[in-house]
Amino acid sequence: MSELFMILGFALAAYAIVANDSIQTLGTFLASNSKRPWWSLWVWISGIMVVTVTWGWIANGGDPAFGRLSAAGKNIAHPDAYGGIFTWLFVIPPLCLVILTRMGIPVSTSLLVLTAFKGLIAAQQGKSPKGAVDLFNSMMQKSLVGYALAFVLGLIIFAAVLYIMERKVLKEKDGREKDGNLPHNELHPVWSVFQWLSTGFLWSMWLVQDLANIFVYLPRELSLLGLILSLGGMVLLQGYIFREKGGKIQKVVTSKTNTLDVRSATFIDLLYGIVLLFFKVDYIPKLFAMMDLAVPWPEKMPMSTTWVFLGLLAGREVGIALRLNVRSKGKVSNLIFRDAGKAFFGSAIAVVLALFLPTFIEPAAAERLEAEAAAAAAVSVESVESIEVLSEPPMGD
Repeated sequence: MSELFMILGFALAAYAIVANDSIQTLGTFLASNSKRPWWSLWVWISGIMVVTVTWGWIANGGDPAFGRLSAAGKNIAHPDAYGGIFTWLFVIPPLCLVILTRMGIPVSTSLLVLTAFKGLIAAQQGKSPKGAVDLFNSMMQKSLVGYALAFVLGLIIFAAVLYIMERKVLKEKDGREKDGNLPHNELHPVWSVFQWLSTGFLWSMWLVQDLANIFVYLPRELSLLGLILSLGGMVLLQGYIFREKGGKIQKVVTSKTNTLDVRSATFIDLLYGIVLLFFKVDYIPKLFAMMDLAVPWPEKMPMSTTWVFLGLLAGREVGIALRLNVRSKGKVSNLIFRDAGKAFFGSAIAVVLALFLPTFIEPAAAERLEAEAAAAAAVSVESVESIEVLSEPPMGD
Protein backbone atom coordinates (compact mmCIF):
# COMPACT_ATOMS: atom_id res chain seq x y z
CA MET A 1 0.00 0.00 0.00
CA SER A 2 2.90 2.36 0.75
CA GLU A 3 4.26 1.96 -2.80
CA LEU A 4 0.78 2.57 -4.22
CA PHE A 5 0.51 5.91 -2.41
CA MET A 6 4.06 6.78 -3.52
CA ILE A 7 3.20 6.17 -7.19
CA LEU A 8 -0.15 7.95 -6.88
CA GLY A 9 1.52 10.95 -5.26
CA PHE A 10 4.13 11.07 -8.02
CA ALA A 11 1.48 10.85 -10.77
CA LEU A 12 -0.66 13.61 -9.25
CA ALA A 13 2.39 15.80 -8.70
CA ALA A 14 3.64 15.23 -12.26
CA TYR A 15 0.28 16.29 -13.70
CA ALA A 16 -0.59 19.12 -11.32
CA ILE A 17 2.84 20.73 -11.21
CA VAL A 18 3.33 20.80 -14.97
CA ALA A 19 -0.31 21.83 -15.54
CA ASN A 20 -0.16 24.64 -12.98
CA ASP A 21 3.28 25.84 -14.02
CA SER A 22 2.46 25.58 -17.73
CA ILE A 23 1.46 29.24 -17.51
CA GLN A 24 5.08 30.11 -16.78
CA THR A 25 7.05 27.97 -19.17
CA LEU A 26 4.57 26.89 -21.83
CA GLY A 27 1.78 29.45 -21.52
CA THR A 28 3.07 31.90 -24.11
CA PHE A 29 4.21 29.00 -26.29
CA LEU A 30 0.72 27.46 -26.26
CA ALA A 31 -1.02 30.80 -26.72
CA SER A 32 1.02 31.97 -29.72
CA ASN A 33 0.98 28.53 -31.41
CA SER A 34 -2.69 27.78 -30.83
CA LYS A 35 -3.26 27.12 -34.55
CA ARG A 36 -0.50 24.51 -34.82
CA PRO A 37 -1.21 20.80 -34.21
CA TRP A 38 -0.97 20.16 -30.48
CA TRP A 39 1.10 17.01 -30.99
CA SER A 40 3.92 18.94 -32.72
CA LEU A 41 4.31 21.15 -29.62
CA TRP A 42 4.10 18.06 -27.41
CA VAL A 43 6.90 16.23 -29.27
CA TRP A 44 9.25 19.24 -29.02
CA ILE A 45 8.66 19.93 -25.32
CA SER A 46 8.66 16.25 -24.32
CA GLY A 47 11.94 15.66 -26.15
CA ILE A 48 13.59 18.48 -24.19
CA MET A 49 12.17 17.09 -20.96
CA VAL A 50 13.54 13.60 -21.62
CA VAL A 51 17.00 15.00 -22.36
CA THR A 52 17.03 17.32 -19.32
CA VAL A 53 15.78 14.71 -16.83
CA THR A 54 18.21 12.10 -18.16
CA TRP A 55 21.08 14.57 -17.95
CA GLY A 56 20.19 15.37 -14.32
CA TRP A 57 19.94 11.66 -13.49
CA ILE A 58 23.39 10.94 -14.97
CA ALA A 59 25.15 14.05 -13.63
CA ASN A 60 23.80 13.69 -10.07
CA GLY A 61 24.30 9.99 -9.45
CA GLY A 62 20.75 8.86 -10.06
CA ASP A 63 19.05 12.00 -8.72
CA PRO A 64 16.96 13.64 -11.49
CA ALA A 65 16.04 16.49 -9.10
CA PHE A 66 19.51 18.04 -9.57
CA GLY A 67 20.27 17.80 -5.84
CA ARG A 68 17.57 20.31 -4.85
CA LEU A 69 16.12 17.93 -2.28
CA SER A 70 19.40 17.83 -0.38
CA ALA A 71 20.25 21.52 0.13
CA ALA A 72 22.47 22.02 3.16
CA GLY A 73 20.34 22.20 6.30
CA LYS A 74 17.11 22.10 4.29
CA ASN A 75 17.17 18.56 2.93
CA ILE A 76 13.92 16.66 2.41
CA ALA A 77 14.29 12.98 3.26
CA HIS A 78 12.47 10.12 1.58
CA PRO A 79 10.47 7.79 3.89
CA ASP A 80 12.69 4.88 2.84
CA ALA A 81 15.67 6.65 4.42
CA TYR A 82 14.36 6.20 7.99
CA GLY A 83 12.02 3.24 7.64
CA GLY A 84 8.90 5.34 7.18
CA ILE A 85 5.92 4.65 4.94
CA PHE A 86 3.75 6.55 2.47
CA THR A 87 0.16 7.03 3.63
CA TRP A 88 -2.86 8.67 2.02
CA LEU A 89 -1.84 11.94 3.66
CA PHE A 90 1.11 12.26 1.27
CA VAL A 91 -1.36 12.35 -1.62
CA ILE A 92 -3.23 15.39 -0.23
CA PRO A 93 -0.72 18.13 -1.32
CA PRO A 94 -0.64 17.25 -5.04
CA LEU A 95 -4.41 16.57 -4.92
CA CYS A 96 -4.98 20.10 -3.59
CA LEU A 97 -2.74 21.33 -6.39
CA VAL A 98 -4.87 19.52 -8.98
CA ILE A 99 -8.02 21.17 -7.61
CA LEU A 100 -6.47 24.65 -7.55
CA THR A 101 -5.13 24.14 -11.09
CA ARG A 102 -8.57 23.16 -12.38
CA MET A 103 -9.91 26.35 -10.75
CA GLY A 104 -7.37 28.40 -12.70
CA ILE A 105 -5.41 29.59 -9.65
CA PRO A 106 -1.61 30.00 -10.13
CA VAL A 107 -0.04 28.36 -7.07
CA SER A 108 3.57 27.99 -6.05
CA THR A 109 4.03 24.26 -6.46
CA SER A 110 7.39 24.31 -4.67
CA LEU A 111 5.98 25.97 -1.58
CA LEU A 112 2.87 23.78 -1.45
CA VAL A 113 4.25 20.33 -2.21
CA LEU A 114 7.71 20.51 -0.62
CA THR A 115 6.60 22.28 2.56
CA ALA A 116 3.75 19.84 3.17
CA PHE A 117 5.99 16.86 2.36
CA LYS A 118 8.64 18.12 4.79
CA GLY A 119 6.01 18.47 7.54
CA LEU A 120 4.74 14.91 7.04
CA ILE A 121 8.28 13.54 7.09
CA ALA A 122 9.01 15.37 10.34
CA ALA A 123 5.85 13.95 11.92
CA GLN A 124 6.77 10.39 10.97
CA GLN A 125 10.17 10.91 12.54
CA GLY A 126 8.59 12.18 15.74
CA LYS A 127 9.80 15.76 15.19
CA SER A 128 7.96 19.08 15.19
CA PRO A 129 6.98 20.73 11.88
CA LYS A 130 9.40 23.58 12.61
CA GLY A 131 11.72 22.26 9.90
CA ALA A 132 8.91 22.58 7.35
CA VAL A 133 8.25 26.18 8.40
CA ASP A 134 11.97 26.98 8.14
CA LEU A 135 12.03 25.43 4.67
CA PHE A 136 9.02 27.53 3.67
CA ASN A 137 10.65 30.72 4.97
CA SER A 138 13.87 30.07 3.03
CA MET A 139 12.03 29.20 -0.20
CA MET A 140 9.70 32.18 0.16
CA GLN A 141 12.64 34.52 0.77
CA LYS A 142 14.41 33.30 -2.35
CA SER A 143 11.17 33.44 -4.35
CA LEU A 144 10.39 37.04 -3.38
CA VAL A 145 13.92 38.07 -4.33
CA GLY A 146 13.29 36.33 -7.65
CA TYR A 147 10.00 38.25 -8.04
CA ALA A 148 11.76 41.57 -7.41
CA LEU A 149 14.63 40.85 -9.82
CA ALA A 150 12.25 39.66 -12.54
CA PHE A 151 10.01 42.69 -12.02
CA VAL A 152 12.90 45.13 -12.36
CA LEU A 153 14.30 43.29 -15.39
CA GLY A 154 10.89 43.24 -17.12
CA LEU A 155 10.25 46.90 -16.33
CA ILE A 156 13.63 48.12 -17.59
CA ILE A 157 13.85 45.97 -20.73
CA PHE A 158 10.31 46.59 -21.93
CA ALA A 159 10.20 50.26 -20.96
CA ALA A 160 13.61 51.04 -22.45
CA VAL A 161 13.78 48.87 -25.59
CA LEU A 162 11.08 46.31 -26.27
CA TYR A 163 8.18 48.76 -26.07
CA ILE A 164 9.06 49.65 -29.68
CA MET A 165 8.29 46.09 -30.77
CA GLU A 166 5.16 45.95 -28.61
CA ARG A 167 3.92 49.19 -30.20
CA LYS A 168 4.41 47.69 -33.65
CA VAL A 169 2.52 44.55 -32.63
CA LEU A 170 -0.38 46.63 -31.30
CA LYS A 171 -0.58 48.71 -34.51
CA GLU A 172 -0.66 45.56 -36.62
CA LYS A 173 -3.37 44.11 -34.41
CA ASP A 174 -5.48 47.28 -34.57
CA GLY A 175 -5.13 47.38 -38.35
CA ARG A 176 -6.36 43.83 -38.75
CA GLU A 177 -9.31 44.36 -36.42
CA LYS A 178 -10.38 47.50 -38.32
CA ASP A 179 -10.33 45.47 -41.55
CA GLY A 180 -12.64 42.94 -39.93
CA ASN A 181 -10.02 40.19 -39.66
CA LEU A 182 -8.98 38.41 -36.52
CA PRO A 183 -5.41 39.00 -35.27
CA HIS A 184 -2.98 36.43 -36.62
CA ASN A 185 0.75 35.99 -37.06
CA GLU A 186 2.04 36.38 -40.59
CA LEU A 187 5.68 36.81 -39.74
CA HIS A 188 9.00 35.69 -41.10
CA PRO A 189 9.51 32.01 -40.20
CA VAL A 190 12.66 32.94 -38.29
CA TRP A 191 10.45 34.31 -35.47
CA SER A 192 8.90 30.90 -34.96
CA VAL A 193 12.39 29.35 -34.84
CA PHE A 194 13.48 31.92 -32.23
CA GLN A 195 10.38 31.29 -30.15
CA TRP A 196 10.73 27.52 -30.19
CA LEU A 197 14.39 27.83 -29.19
CA SER A 198 13.68 30.35 -26.41
CA THR A 199 10.88 28.14 -25.10
CA GLY A 200 13.19 25.12 -25.16
CA PHE A 201 15.81 27.06 -23.18
CA LEU A 202 13.23 28.26 -20.67
CA TRP A 203 11.67 24.79 -20.33
CA SER A 204 15.04 23.20 -19.52
CA MET A 205 15.82 25.89 -16.89
CA TRP A 206 12.38 25.43 -15.32
CA LEU A 207 12.85 21.67 -15.14
CA VAL A 208 16.16 22.10 -13.31
CA GLN A 209 14.36 24.20 -10.68
CA ASP A 210 11.06 22.34 -10.32
CA LEU A 211 11.78 18.66 -10.93
CA ALA A 212 12.30 18.41 -7.17
CA ASN A 213 8.57 19.01 -6.68
CA ILE A 214 7.78 15.90 -8.74
CA PHE A 215 10.61 13.52 -7.82
CA VAL A 216 10.27 14.21 -4.10
CA TYR A 217 7.96 11.16 -4.10
CA LEU A 218 10.53 8.80 -5.60
CA PRO A 219 13.77 7.41 -4.11
CA ARG A 220 16.67 9.87 -4.14
CA GLU A 221 18.75 7.42 -6.19
CA LEU A 222 16.45 6.31 -8.99
CA SER A 223 17.13 3.11 -10.92
CA LEU A 224 17.25 3.07 -14.72
CA LEU A 225 13.89 1.29 -14.83
CA GLY A 226 12.43 3.86 -12.45
CA LEU A 227 13.73 6.66 -14.67
CA ILE A 228 12.20 5.13 -17.81
CA LEU A 229 8.81 4.50 -16.18
CA SER A 230 8.62 7.96 -14.59
CA LEU A 231 9.59 9.68 -17.84
CA GLY A 232 7.02 7.64 -19.76
CA GLY A 233 4.28 8.69 -17.38
CA MET A 234 5.32 12.35 -17.48
CA VAL A 235 5.36 12.37 -21.30
CA LEU A 236 1.82 10.93 -21.45
CA LEU A 237 0.51 13.43 -18.89
CA GLN A 238 2.11 16.23 -20.84
CA GLY A 239 0.36 15.06 -23.98
CA TYR A 240 -2.98 15.45 -22.19
CA ILE A 241 -2.07 18.98 -21.07
CA PHE A 242 -1.13 20.00 -24.61
CA ARG A 243 -4.31 18.51 -26.01
CA GLU A 244 -6.30 20.57 -23.49
CA LYS A 245 -4.26 23.66 -24.52
CA GLY A 246 -3.24 24.37 -20.93
CA GLY A 247 -6.75 24.59 -19.44
CA LYS A 248 -8.31 27.47 -17.50
CA ILE A 249 -5.01 28.58 -16.01
CA GLN A 250 -4.00 29.90 -19.44
CA LYS A 251 -6.08 33.01 -18.70
CA VAL A 252 -3.22 34.28 -16.52
CA VAL A 253 -1.16 34.55 -19.72
CA THR A 254 -3.79 35.43 -22.34
CA SER A 255 -5.06 38.35 -20.22
CA LYS A 256 -1.71 40.13 -20.63
CA THR A 257 -0.75 42.48 -23.45
CA ASN A 258 0.25 40.86 -26.78
CA THR A 259 0.98 37.42 -25.30
CA LEU A 260 -0.66 35.80 -28.33
CA ASP A 261 2.02 37.30 -30.58
CA VAL A 262 5.07 35.15 -31.36
CA ARG A 263 7.51 38.06 -30.99
CA SER A 264 6.27 39.06 -27.54
CA ALA A 265 6.17 35.44 -26.40
CA THR A 266 9.76 34.92 -27.57
CA PHE A 267 11.16 37.73 -25.41
CA ILE A 268 9.06 36.77 -22.39
CA ASP A 269 10.41 33.21 -22.54
CA LEU A 270 13.98 34.37 -23.09
CA LEU A 271 14.02 36.83 -20.18
CA TYR A 272 12.32 34.34 -17.86
CA GLY A 273 14.86 31.66 -18.78
CA ILE A 274 17.74 34.06 -18.06
CA VAL A 275 16.39 34.81 -14.57
CA LEU A 276 16.03 31.08 -13.81
CA LEU A 277 19.56 30.47 -15.09
CA PHE A 278 20.79 33.17 -12.70
CA PHE A 279 19.23 31.31 -9.78
CA LYS A 280 20.35 27.92 -11.05
CA VAL A 281 23.98 29.04 -10.81
CA ASP A 282 23.27 30.37 -7.27
CA TYR A 283 25.10 33.64 -7.71
CA ILE A 284 23.51 35.28 -4.65
CA PRO A 285 24.61 32.77 -1.94
CA LYS A 286 28.03 32.53 -3.60
CA LEU A 287 28.42 36.31 -3.55
CA PHE A 288 27.41 36.51 0.11
CA ALA A 289 29.87 33.73 1.01
CA MET A 290 32.64 35.49 -0.92
CA MET A 291 32.01 38.67 1.10
CA ASP A 292 31.97 36.68 4.39
CA LEU A 293 28.32 37.60 4.97
CA ALA A 294 25.53 35.40 6.27
CA VAL A 295 24.19 33.39 3.34
CA PRO A 296 20.45 34.13 2.89
CA TRP A 297 19.74 30.58 1.69
CA PRO A 298 21.88 27.52 0.93
CA GLU A 299 22.93 26.59 -2.59
CA LYS A 300 20.55 24.35 -4.57
CA MET A 301 17.68 25.66 -2.50
CA PRO A 302 14.29 25.09 -4.22
CA MET A 303 12.30 28.21 -5.07
CA SER A 304 8.92 29.21 -6.45
CA THR A 305 9.25 29.79 -10.18
CA THR A 306 5.64 30.99 -10.13
CA TRP A 307 6.64 34.09 -8.22
CA VAL A 308 9.48 34.78 -10.65
CA PHE A 309 7.14 34.51 -13.63
CA LEU A 310 4.49 36.75 -12.08
CA GLY A 311 7.20 39.31 -11.29
CA LEU A 312 8.37 39.34 -14.91
CA LEU A 313 4.82 39.73 -16.26
CA ALA A 314 4.10 42.49 -13.75
CA GLY A 315 7.25 44.44 -14.65
CA ARG A 316 6.49 44.01 -18.35
CA GLU A 317 2.93 45.29 -17.96
CA VAL A 318 4.13 48.35 -16.03
CA GLY A 319 6.88 49.07 -18.59
CA ILE A 320 4.44 48.83 -21.52
CA ALA A 321 1.83 50.93 -19.72
CA LEU A 322 4.37 53.67 -18.98
CA ARG A 323 5.47 53.97 -22.61
CA LEU A 324 2.37 53.07 -24.62
CA ASN A 325 -0.59 53.84 -22.34
CA VAL A 326 -2.28 50.63 -23.47
CA ARG A 327 -4.00 50.17 -20.13
CA SER A 328 -4.76 52.60 -17.34
CA LYS A 329 -2.68 52.48 -14.19
CA GLY A 330 -5.70 51.18 -12.33
CA LYS A 331 -6.18 48.22 -14.68
CA VAL A 332 -2.48 47.34 -14.56
CA SER A 333 -2.50 47.50 -10.76
CA ASN A 334 -5.57 45.26 -10.62
CA LEU A 335 -3.88 42.68 -12.86
CA ILE A 336 -0.70 42.66 -10.79
CA PHE A 337 -2.37 42.50 -7.38
CA ARG A 338 -4.91 39.92 -8.55
CA ASP A 339 -2.16 37.52 -9.68
CA ALA A 340 -0.07 38.20 -6.57
CA GLY A 341 -3.13 37.66 -4.37
CA LYS A 342 -3.77 34.26 -5.92
CA ALA A 343 -0.11 33.32 -5.39
CA PHE A 344 -0.25 34.43 -1.74
CA PHE A 345 -3.42 32.35 -1.32
CA GLY A 346 -1.55 29.29 -2.58
CA SER A 347 1.35 30.06 -0.23
CA ALA A 348 -1.03 30.25 2.72
CA ILE A 349 -2.42 26.84 1.78
CA ALA A 350 1.14 25.48 1.80
CA VAL A 351 1.69 26.63 5.40
CA VAL A 352 -1.70 25.28 6.52
CA LEU A 353 -1.00 21.86 5.01
CA ALA A 354 2.50 21.75 6.53
CA LEU A 355 1.10 22.41 10.01
CA PHE A 356 -2.27 20.65 9.71
CA LEU A 357 -1.51 17.33 7.97
CA PRO A 358 1.15 16.18 10.49
CA THR A 359 -1.49 16.23 13.24
CA PHE A 360 -3.13 13.27 11.51
CA ILE A 361 0.05 11.32 10.91
CA GLU A 362 1.44 11.57 14.45
CA PRO A 363 -0.99 9.02 15.98
CA ALA A 364 -0.28 6.60 13.15
CA ALA A 365 3.44 6.97 13.75
CA ALA A 366 2.97 6.48 17.47
CA GLU A 367 0.89 3.34 16.95
CA ARG A 368 3.55 1.92 14.66
CA LEU A 369 6.28 2.63 17.20
CA GLU A 370 4.20 1.06 19.98
CA ALA A 371 3.57 -2.02 17.82
CA GLU A 372 7.27 -2.30 17.04
CA ALA A 373 8.15 -1.90 20.73
CA ALA A 374 5.57 -4.54 21.73
CA ALA A 375 6.93 -6.94 19.11
CA ALA A 376 10.48 -6.35 20.31
CA ALA A 377 9.41 -6.92 23.93
CA ALA A 378 7.67 -10.17 22.98
CA VAL A 379 10.78 -11.38 21.21
CA SER A 380 12.85 -10.44 24.26
CA VAL A 381 10.55 -12.38 26.61
CA GLU A 382 10.66 -15.44 24.38
CA SER A 383 14.46 -15.24 24.28
CA VAL A 384 14.67 -15.05 28.08
CA GLU A 385 12.33 -18.01 28.48
CA SER A 386 14.35 -20.05 25.99
CA ILE A 387 17.56 -19.27 27.86
CA GLU A 388 15.98 -20.29 31.18
CA VAL A 389 14.80 -23.60 29.74
CA LEU A 390 18.23 -24.35 28.33
CA SER A 391 19.94 -23.42 31.58
CA GLU A 392 17.80 -25.71 33.77
CA PRO A 393 19.76 -28.81 35.01
CA PRO A 394 18.61 -32.14 33.58
CA MET A 395 16.17 -34.11 35.73
CA GLY A 396 17.62 -37.23 37.38
CA ASP A 397 16.01 -40.75 37.07
